[in-house]
Amino acid sequence: MPDTVPWWVTLAWPAFTAVANVILRTRTPEEWVERCERSPRLAALTRLLRATGLDPVKMVQALGELTAGGRQ
Repeated sequence: MPDTVPWWVTLAWPAFTAVANVILRTRTPEEWVERCERSPRLAALTRLLRATGLDPVKMVQALGELTAGGRQ
């Protein structure tokens, strides 16, 4: 086991979450929930994201609030 974390690892998670945010922003939270109900694979991916600390529905809601100027 290395004693230090490679510099590129510290960039990987923020880069992944940035890409995920851009992708998730393409639909409303309700649309994501509806799509997950229709697609078992998308639902599994959503559960994986939530298990890693990313909640797609909450992320999209937070991004909407952020662009609107804060909590409404």
